[in-house]
Parts: sequence; C-alpha cells; structure tokens
Amino acid sequence: MKNFKHQVFRLLLISMAMWIVACSEDTDPTPSPQAPTQQQDIAAVDSQIESFISRYNVPGASLAISKNGKLVYQKAYGVADQAQNKAMELNTQMRVASVSKTFTGMAIMLLVQDGEISLEDKVFGEGGILGTTYGTKAYSDRVKQVTVKNLLQMTTGGWVVNGNRDAIDFQQQQTNAGFFDWMMDNATLNFDPGTQYWYINTNYFVAARIVEKVSGKSFSQFVKERITDPLKMTGTAFGKNGTQGRLPNEAIYYGQGGTQGFEYNFNLERRDGDAGIVTTAPDLLRFVTAIDGNPSRPDLLESAIYNQFVQGSSVNPGFANGIAQANQVKYFYGALPGTRSGYMFHSNGMAAALIFNGNGDYTQSNYNSTFARAHDELMVNLITKNLNVYQDIDQF
Repeated sequence: MKNFKHQVFRLLLISMAMWIVACSEDTDPTPSPQAPTQQQDIAAVDSQIESFISRYNVPGASLAISKNGKLVYQKAYGVADQAQNKAMELNTQMRVASVSKTFTGMAIMLLVQDGEISLEDKVFGEGGILGTTYGTKAYSDRVKQVTVKNLLQMTTGGWVVNGNRDAIDFQQQQTNAGFFDWMMDNATLNFDPGTQYWYINTNYFVAARIVEKVSGKSFSQFVKERITDPLKMTGTAFGKNGTQGRLPNEAIYYGQGGTQGFEYNFNLERRDGDAGIVTTAPDLLRFVTAIDGNPSRPDLLESAIYNQFVQGSSVNPGFANGIAQANQVKYFYGALPGTRSGYMFHSNGMAAALIFNGNGDYTQSNYNSTFARAHDELMVNLITKNLNVYQDIDQF
C-alpha cells in the first residue's frame, strides 16, 4: 500500500511538470520591455534653451513638449529669482501675457458651443450683447457694427486714444467698469469693423466682459470652471497687481532696456482677458493639447465649433479667434515687461509650451527682427527637428 501511494504521488508530480511545460510553450518566457517612466535629459533640446537664455540674458525658462498627445519632455532652466538664487522649477508659475488671449477666445467659443452666443452677434447698441451699458455718449455707427468675431479677430478698427495708442494702457487706476465707461466715451474706431486688421489689446478686455455678461460669472471663475479645472491645470490662475500680488510659486520678472522697472508697474488685473493668465509650462501644454484638433487627447470643442475657432478673417486669414496660424503650425506669443511666452503645435503631432521670466526690450525697433524672431525659430525647431530624440513616455 505504501509503494502504491508513492507511485501515485510520482505520477501527480510528472503530470504537473508536463502541464507547466505545455503552458510555457504557449507563452513568451521573455518579459515584455516596460516603457520608461522617468525622462532622461536630451542634450539636443537643452542646448537650444540654454543657448537662448544665455545669448539674450534671460534669467530662466520652463519648457514642456508633447508628441502625439504625450508629455514627452519637461524641464526648467536657469533661475526664478536672481536675488535669492532660486532655481526655476517645473511648478514655477509665470505670466504668459498675450497667450491669455487664447484662453479668452476659447471661453467665447465654449459659449458658442453652448448655444448662448454667435460669433456674428453684435456687441453694442440696442439688441447687442452688452447693449448700451457702458459710456455716457451715443454710440457711433462703427461701434454698433462691432461683432464678437471682430473683437477676437482684431478687426474692430481700433479702441485707440491719444495718437492711436491702445486704450488699455490708460486710466490704470480705474476699476474695470470705470475704465469701460471711459473707453467707450474716449476711444475711437478708425476703420469700419471687418475691413482692417489691427492688433489692439482692448478688444480682449471687451471679450472678457462678454463672457461675464452671458455666463453670469466673473471671467476668472468661468475660465476656472470650464477650462483649467477640467484640464487639471492646478498651477494656473489670474495674476494680481504689484509685487504684493505675486503667487507663492511665481517667478520674479526681469525687464530690459525701456521695459526695466515696469514689471510690476501696471494694472495686470485690468488685463484679465488679454494678458492676465499665470501658469506653468506643463499646464500650458495641457491647454494646448486640448485645443489642437488632434484626437490623441480630448479637445474642449466639438469639431464644427473648432473649425470656427481656427477660421481667420478675410483681411488676415492667419489670425483667427484667439489663435494664429501659418502653414502647418498654430501658435500664439505673449510679451510683457520681464515676460515672454509662447506655444506652438504642428500637424505632425508635436506641440511645445515655453515661458521665460525675462524678455528683450520690445520698446526697441529691432525687437521683432532679433529677439522675437529668434524665439519663433526656437519654437519651430523644437517641434520640427530632432523628433526621434524623445522617449516614448507620457508625463501628463
């Protein structure tokens, strides 16, 4: 009996061994390679950013790059605070200046998507979105012809005062409502709406007020609820005035030449619709990948509304409703004293967001042909060259 039990036990062991061998023949014994989870430095990228900030005396920069919807590279360079020798970090917040216009354009397009307004709606006068609320004088025929689209596409024809200067730079001490009253009484439209492209920041101040009127919420609250919170942009907010308004993780800004000393000497809160956003490079890239029309990540707009968003005017097809475009790229740049920012995305699936806490002296006539052009070339290179250097990782 004892030998019989031993024989049965041996048979069981043999059967189990044969089952294990059979199973192993149906599987690959080599473990599948795991995608890297931690990025490695990329010299081809770092050298470009480091060379740029060194050449143009910019203290620091923050960069984020995506490929087919994946955050494949993010890095901070230089310093956020020279006096404290505090390094720039990925969570360092910085103003993005006119890149804020894309947020405002997107806020308007979300209201269009909701069916609340149309881009063709009149803004002022009887039946207009804002009616006759602002100012004390009768509106001109030109003012009554301004549409939402004219504001976003910079084709209103003005809002200028004192030698064709942008009204947004005046009456700094006024509240938004007080400034709006003053602007409507004193600023002029020099062209019929829709007939000329003229980049005027005040257009986006007015657009932000439309968002407030239609939504019944403050502009900042609407942007938070409909854009930054859904996209998990936790490092994004609206900037506050002066050095006392700096956010806890916000960089120090360093102007040059004619802009030096004006980094905190203007009403930033007035500029909510055209220049008010403070964010990080990875956060900005989250936003960019939600407005790029690429199915790799969900977009904020349905395709039909997106097509309206990126449609330029007849007088400037390259400037749409808060976004610019040329050939296969869409982009926007921003500049304030001590601030330069930009994003760009390409039909090849690449996108980049880059923010500096320094800027060239844009009061000089050669600014666009030197600093701004160099920045543009840098952005283009990041999304069109050396595309095989990025790891297959996603850090979103």
